[in-house]
Amino acid sequence: MTSSRMFLVFYTTILISFCSVGVSINEDLHVGPCVVRRMKLPRLDPVMVGYVRQVELLKNEELFEVKTLSLKPPIFEIPGFLSETETTRLLHFAENGKLENSDVYHHSMDELQSQTSFEHWDLNRDGVINPDEVISGMRYFRDLHFTLNDVEIMLKSLNVGNQNPGAIHRSEFDSKRIINYVQKIASMETKVKGRHSNQTYIELHSNDELAMRLDRKKSALTGLPIELIRGSETPVAVRYGPAGHYHCHYDSHPVHVAKSCCDLRSLDNCRICRYITILYFLNDAWTRQSNYLSNLSAHCSKANLKIAPKRGTAIMWYNHVIDASSGWLSSLDSMSYHGGCDVIKGHKWIVNNWINIIGNDWEDLRTWRDKYSRIIERGGN
Repeated sequence: MTSSRMFLVFYTTILISFCSVGVSINEDLHVGPCVVRRMKLPRLDPVMVGYVRQVELLKNEELFEVKTLSLKPPIFEIPGFLSETETTRLLHFAENGKLENSDVYHHSMDELQSQTSFEHWDLNRDGVINPDEVISGMRYFRDLHFTLNDVEIMLKSLNVGNQNPGAIHRSEFDSKRIINYVQKIASMETKVKGRHSNQTYIELHSNDELAMRLDRKKSALTGLPIELIRGSETPVAVRYGPAGHYHCHYDSHPVHVAKSCCDLRSLDNCRICRYITILYFLNDAWTRQSNYLSNLSAHCSKANLKIAPKRGTAIMWYNHVIDASSGWLSSLDSMSYHGGCDVIKGHKWIVNNWINIIGNDWEDLRTWRDKYSRIIERGGN
């Protein structure tokens, strides 16, 4: 990561930087947000930072404010997206759900044993594993975010780095000891773990009034068919306790022609295809990290956008850019790299909603839940 990268932060706290896409649109303040339909994927026009539009997300109910927080890429805040009743019920559902450790993909023990050779760590092939290579290896093999100080502690603990101070010489390399150390640190040192939180799925029946209201609001906000909203991934409630965090990451994967999009029936050897992230704050009675850490959380201090969490507020952003010629999902937006800063007191509760786009155009559009059923857009301009 270069020092020139700029970051934005949501005080869930979520660290994010974004990039905009200009779109020419016509706006109707009373029929959902301004979006581009036709053959293009809908995309809310940010207009300018601070711009507020009044939109109808639920028929015959009060309009909602949608405020532009950033242009690069478009990021929006929707105060009161969840009513007090909706927030209370979601939080109750989350608190009483089956909480599991949140995790990101990492290599299995078999993979570690087969791939943890000296050559896998010595990236520049100079015969030693330098601190930067240790940091890269820890990130790749187990999503551990080491600092130079962590590397020094590791070298002392393993009693290596004697032939080449600060580096591991080939003669000192012991694959088994390295693996054991990685496993030990992963189980004990929460500060270096890529993610430290618990989560549960918000699995509401499709006929549940809360589910139907939320789906209608998300459809109106994004301009996407409600069938696509309902067919996307199950919303996930996440709890971050003291020291809870999620280091910098992307919510989606780069477009790769060799891999198809993941779906409910196929979660292996695939890529995650999440066009939009919508995040809800379920509470705001917790304290963020007031000073930065020396890992990726350090970028929280460099943020140029800070959002105080407010119960019931939603934040929406795009994870991919749109192809200028086809108007369809294109490359991963490199500026959507984000992470959650450490909580130091209390518990932070949020809900993640990911809206999936699977297919090459409207005629080929399918859902995450049922990749075999196509969705044909209706009622476009």
